Amino acid sequence: MIGKISAVVFGLAVLSASAAEVSLEKDLMPLFQRSCGTCHAPDSGIRGAIKNGAYFNEKKDLLGKVGGAVVAGNPEKSGLVKVLAQEVTFGKRALVMPPPKSGVPAFSKEEIEKIKAWINAGAKDN
Repeated sequence: MIGKISAVVFGLAVLSASAAEVSLEKDLMPLFQRSCGTCHAPDSGIRGAIKNGAYFNEKKDLLGKVGGAVVAGNPEKSGLVKVLAQEVTFGKRALVMPPPKSGVPAFSKEEIEKIKAWINAGAKDN
Protein backbone atom coordinates (compact mmCIF):
# COMPACT_ATOMS: atom_id res chain seq x y z
CA MET A 1 0.00 0.00 0.00
CA ILE A 2 2.78 2.44 0.91
CA GLY A 3 4.52 1.68 -2.39
CA LYS A 4 1.36 2.55 -4.32
CA ILE A 5 0.94 5.79 -2.37
CA SER A 6 4.60 6.72 -3.03
CA ALA A 7 4.15 6.05 -6.74
CA VAL A 8 1.05 8.25 -6.86
CA VAL A 9 2.77 11.07 -4.95
CA PHE A 10 5.86 10.85 -7.18
CA GLY A 11 3.64 10.80 -10.28
CA LEU A 12 1.85 13.95 -9.10
CA ALA A 13 5.19 15.67 -8.47
CA VAL A 14 6.35 14.80 -11.99
CA LEU A 15 3.05 15.97 -13.45
CA SER A 16 3.18 19.25 -11.55
CA ALA A 17 6.79 19.87 -12.65
CA SER A 18 5.85 19.47 -16.29
CA ALA A 19 2.43 21.12 -16.08
CA ALA A 20 3.65 24.39 -14.58
CA GLU A 21 6.32 26.41 -16.36
CA VAL A 22 9.67 25.86 -14.71
CA SER A 23 11.73 29.01 -14.30
CA LEU A 24 15.47 28.78 -14.85
CA GLU A 25 16.09 31.77 -12.60
CA LYS A 26 13.71 30.94 -9.74
CA ASP A 27 13.46 27.14 -9.80
CA LEU A 28 16.69 25.81 -11.24
CA MET A 29 19.58 28.23 -10.69
CA PRO A 30 19.40 27.81 -6.90
CA LEU A 31 19.72 24.05 -7.43
CA PHE A 32 22.66 24.40 -9.81
CA GLN A 33 24.38 26.85 -7.49
CA ARG A 34 23.80 24.52 -4.53
CA SER A 35 24.89 21.28 -6.16
CA CYS A 36 27.20 22.32 -9.03
CA GLY A 37 28.62 25.67 -7.97
CA THR A 38 30.63 24.25 -5.10
CA CYS A 39 33.10 22.69 -7.53
CA HIS A 40 32.24 24.22 -10.88
CA ALA A 41 32.46 27.93 -10.12
CA PRO A 42 35.11 30.49 -11.11
CA ASP A 43 36.23 30.95 -7.52
CA SER A 44 35.90 27.35 -6.28
CA GLY A 45 39.55 26.42 -6.75
CA ILE A 46 38.48 22.77 -6.86
CA ARG A 47 37.63 21.75 -10.40
CA GLY A 48 36.84 24.93 -12.21
CA ALA A 49 35.23 25.08 -15.60
CA ILE A 50 33.42 22.21 -17.22
CA LYS A 51 34.29 23.08 -20.83
CA ASN A 52 35.11 26.25 -22.75
CA GLY A 53 35.39 28.32 -19.56
CA ALA A 54 31.76 27.56 -18.67
CA TYR A 55 30.32 27.00 -15.22
CA PHE A 56 27.08 25.32 -14.26
CA ASN A 57 26.35 27.89 -11.59
CA GLU A 58 26.01 30.72 -14.13
CA LYS A 59 22.84 31.06 -16.21
CA LYS A 60 24.59 32.45 -19.28
CA ASP A 61 26.87 29.42 -19.37
CA LEU A 62 24.06 26.89 -19.01
CA LEU A 63 22.33 28.53 -21.96
CA GLY A 64 25.35 28.79 -24.20
CA LYS A 65 28.90 27.70 -23.57
CA VAL A 66 28.40 24.16 -22.33
CA GLY A 67 27.75 22.46 -25.67
CA GLY A 68 25.46 19.44 -25.48
CA ALA A 69 24.75 19.88 -21.77
CA VAL A 70 21.37 21.39 -22.51
CA VAL A 71 19.68 20.45 -25.79
CA ALA A 72 16.55 22.60 -25.87
CA GLY A 73 13.43 20.52 -26.37
CA ASN A 74 15.26 17.22 -25.88
CA PRO A 75 16.09 16.21 -22.30
CA GLU A 76 17.07 12.71 -23.43
CA LYS A 77 19.96 14.14 -25.49
CA SER A 78 21.00 16.68 -22.86
CA GLY A 79 24.29 15.74 -21.22
CA LEU A 80 23.26 17.46 -17.99
CA VAL A 81 20.26 15.15 -17.57
CA LYS A 82 22.36 12.09 -18.43
CA VAL A 83 24.96 12.99 -15.80
CA LEU A 84 22.38 13.73 -13.10
CA ALA A 85 20.56 10.49 -13.91
CA GLN A 86 23.90 8.62 -13.75
CA GLU A 87 23.64 7.48 -17.37
CA VAL A 88 27.20 8.48 -18.27
CA THR A 89 29.90 5.91 -17.67
CA PHE A 90 33.67 5.71 -17.81
CA GLY A 91 34.47 2.05 -18.23
CA LYS A 92 32.28 0.29 -15.69
CA ARG A 93 31.84 3.30 -13.42
CA ALA A 94 28.96 5.74 -13.63
CA LEU A 95 29.78 9.43 -13.57
CA VAL A 96 27.94 10.67 -10.51
CA MET A 97 27.48 14.39 -10.00
CA PRO A 98 27.81 15.66 -7.46
CA PRO A 99 30.21 12.97 -6.21
CA PRO A 100 28.67 11.00 -3.32
CA LYS A 101 31.50 11.68 -0.85
CA SER A 102 31.73 15.40 -1.67
CA GLY A 103 29.20 16.47 0.94
CA VAL A 104 27.34 18.41 -1.76
CA PRO A 105 23.58 17.72 -1.96
CA ALA A 106 22.58 15.52 -4.87
CA PHE A 107 19.61 16.31 -7.10
CA SER A 108 16.39 14.56 -6.09
CA LYS A 109 14.22 12.76 -8.65
CA GLU A 110 11.76 15.64 -8.44
CA GLU A 111 14.52 18.19 -9.13
CA ILE A 112 15.73 16.19 -12.13
CA GLU A 113 12.14 16.09 -13.41
CA LYS A 114 11.99 19.90 -13.12
CA ILE A 115 15.19 20.17 -15.14
CA LYS A 116 13.74 17.82 -17.77
CA ALA A 117 10.50 19.81 -17.91
CA TRP A 118 12.45 23.06 -18.40
CA ILE A 119 14.56 21.54 -21.18
CA ASN A 120 11.50 19.95 -22.81
CA ALA A 121 9.78 23.36 -22.82
CA GLY A 122 12.70 24.80 -24.81
CA ALA A 123 15.25 25.64 -22.06
CA LYS A 124 14.04 29.23 -21.90
CA ASP A 125 15.96 32.06 -20.28
CA ASN A 126 13.20 32.72 -17.77
